[in-house]
Amino acid sequence: MLVIPDANSIISALIKKGKALELFEWNDFSKEIKFVAPENLSIEVRNNLSLIVKKTGVSETELVELLNKIESQIEFIPASKFEKFLPSAIKISPPNDFPYIALALSLQSKGKLPIILSNDKDLLKSLSDLPIRGVSIHSLLLQLKLI
Repeated sequence: MLVIPDANSIISALIKKGKALELFEWNDFSKEIKFVAPENLSIEVRNNLSLIVKKTGVSETELVELLNKIESQIEFIPASKFEKFLPSAIKISPPNDFPYIALALSLQSKGKLPIILSNDKDLLKSLSDLPIRGVSIHSLLLQLKLI
């Protein structure tokens, strides 16, 4: 299974430490999901670390350690690998979500069937009109029979 997590799914794993984190912990052992993401995902999440520290009360050191563990499962793809899909992705995606859609379109052009993982209702709604599958964390956990 090829999954593109968005920043909100990673941030959710760091803040709530619930189902989102369980997914990454499960995959750390099972290796059933291949996570790929635009390289800017790491920057976006790390730019929000101080906010996450405030929301969780967890030290930045602990959060970085957890984030590193999550990121070790993700293959980060440079924008240059999917840049030709950026213009069309910008037209069809909610603001700030176009890199995920561009990466998905690029992977589809190579015969792969990626799933975008997000709890962002606007992103998931926009995907329902596209040939790109999007799932919430809860839905993916159900599909994997983890809940």
